[in-house]
Amino acid sequence: MRKILYIAFLLIGHQLVFAQESNYTLVPQNKEIETKINNMANSLNTIQSDFTQQKHMTYLSVTVESKGKFWYQKENKMRWQYTEPYKYTILIKDGKITIDDGGKNSEFKVKGNKIFEQMNEIISASIKGTIMKDERFAVTLYENNAFYMVKLLPKSPEVKEVIAEMFMYFDKTGFSVSKVKMVEKSGDYTLINFSNKKVNDPIPASVFILN
Repeated sequence: MRKILYIAFLLIGHQLVFAQESNYTLVPQNKEIETKINNMANSLNTIQSDFTQQKHMTYLSVTVESKGKFWYQKENKMRWQYTEPYKYTILIKDGKITIDDGGKNSEFKVKGNKIFEQMNEIISASIKGTIMKDERFAVTLYENNAFYMVKLLPKSPEVKEVIAEMFMYFDKTGFSVSKVKMVEKSGDYTLINFSNKKVNDPIPASVFILN
């Protein structure tokens, strides 16, 4: 169980002291912004992107940074391919998560594990932008010159067990997700930045197969 949850935290996560986001201002409930984000999510079929992941653990004085490539295809096919400083692949497909760690493959079933089922749904909803409508969270909207920032506080006891709070950043030009952050219950955090995004370009079927 702990290993499965650790994998989930590799995919999304962060700890954030909200004062550090002081350049953001509160946006009153705004149906127009929500509609634009929802329209983006509804039209989303594929994403291809580079990503940088920064993992911070409270007992360490340094931030561990890794890089890689990310693919998403409707419905719920995802591949996280870490390339630096180590090679490591996580594939989510057909209700299973497969991990390739240096040629050694491990497989977990999503269904039947209530916490991981919710984590998988949250990961997918975070990438698509549909999480703003998720009743398991209290949602607050903020903005600065470049981004809309969505703060999510979990309501569900199961989600609270592993998530203290989440933040999603939508760029103001295309309304796609540019950054995802999540506070873990332990106080650890991860920040994932997406770059060089391609939206709705075809993805070869081979991307979602681990040899």
